[in-house]
Amino acid sequence: MSGLWASVDGRVTPAEQAVVPALDRGFLFGDAVYEVFSTRRGRPLFWAEHLDRLRASGARTGLAPQAIDGAVLRAEVAALCAAVGADEAYVRLMVSRGVNPDLALDPREGLTPTRVLFARPLTPVDPALKAHGCVLSTTVVPRRDDGQPVAKKSSRQGAIAERLAAHAAGAWEALRVDTLGRVLEGATSTFFAVRAGVLLTPPLGLGILDGITRRHVLAVARAASVPVAEAAIPAEALDELDEAFICSSTRGVVPVRAIDAHGFAAPGPLTAAMSAAYEAVVEAHLG
Repeated sequence: MSGLWASVDGRVTPAEQAVVPALDRGFLFGDAVYEVFSTRRGRPLFWAEHLDRLRASGARTGLAPQAIDGAVLRAEVAALCAAVGADEAYVRLMVSRGVNPDLALDPREGLTPTRVLFARPLTPVDPALKAHGCVLSTTVVPRRDDGQPVAKKSSRQGAIAERLAAHAAGAWEALRVDTLGRVLEGATSTFFAVRAGVLLTPPLGLGILDGITRRHVLAVARAASVPVAEAAIPAEALDELDEAFICSSTRGVVPVRAIDAHGFAAPGPLTAAMSAAYEAVVEAHLG
């Protein structure tokens, strides 16, 4: 665990020394919300957006608004990253509903939320993946287009199973397809594609995460007058795509060279342009 540090309710320790009560609902039931982000030059990237999304996830899961105190969390992120000692760090921030005095599934009133943060030096994406693209493997998941925004909940069993299946298939990431045959997103990423010069990505209404990197990629595309369509992509049409890429807060834009048996030029010209434009946004954000 070298290089991995933790903060539990503000107490910073090496991760192997961190302690969370066994009766904490985050441990017992996955009753917690979380965010993952990176730091650049020692500063959390797009912190305000991550905090807003954390609060939105908390509201959707019934966490009291005071459970997510932005000033407290920002100070704890700073202290934790100071312990890590790297300008570029990977940070995972979780807020659980707190400790139940028994094993009841229904939460008690008046619980004190638990804040758990982890950080380590950011591991750069393999340059070969950036240069030549990654491989995705499709996996079928239940349809989720119920019109409700997606909360980032700590229970990740579905994503774990999807990633294991993808790795067993020789892929780097799983690509979710719903039971109606519509492409959704990666297990840990947002999916974009290019067809006939149009940048495509599934709409939020299909039940995908409102990715923060997704927002910025869409913004830079529109600013550059790139045609954009947030529309369903049929899995059966994957072989009609010209380019594809995935993105996330800790990896930026990563080109895709194959999805199952469908191959692509990687990185394609629009993928390369979006990657460069996103990195320019990051630099501008850092000032």
